[in-house]
Amino acid sequence: PRLLQNRAPCLLPLLQTRAPLFRADSSLPPSHKERNEEKQRWVAMSSATGPVVDAEYVAEIERARRDLRALIASKSCAPIMLRLAWHDAGTYDKNTNTGGPDGSIRFPEELRHAANAGLKIAVDLLEPIKQKHPKITYADLYQLAGVVAVEVTGGPTIDFVPGRRDSSVAIEEGRLPDAKQGCFTP
Repeated sequence: PRLLQNRAPCLLPLLQTRAPLFRADSSLPPSHKERNEEKQRWVAMSSATGPVVDAEYVAEIERARRDLRALIASKSCAPIMLRLAWHDAGTYDKNTNTGGPDGSIRFPEELRHAANAGLKIAVDLLEPIKQKHPKITYADLYQLAGVVAVEVTGGPTIDFVPGRRDSSVAIEEGRLPDAKQGCFTP
């Protein structure tokens, strides 16, 4: 995080929305107990605002994870899945608490944004998995696809905490940070 704070402060809100890989005050990773406590806090919070994350939902996530592994490996589509996850999550605005990983990128209005060119391919590839696992939100599916893409390409296994709520509206264009805008700072 210290390195990220210096180089990419705009990414800190995204990194801090889940159990962090490293504590903000230390370079040591959190203990297993701390990660589990964070997961329990998130699940408790998400059940009030998003899908009910019960044992059945978690089992469905694991089945979808297996299907995503097969899809991403067979289609060699890891890069576009990771890009889809980032473009869905990267629209978060902390001032209005809107955007973020909410599945809104599935809407045609948002897919037409210049920065999202080509991402309809990823959305279309994921639709059969969504149909097979209808209980899972689009928001969780798109972020899980990004997690699995990292894993399939030899990256680390990433803890996935489900419970994201789907948006019913597209995000306006211009919210995704890019090289011309630089990092948004508070």
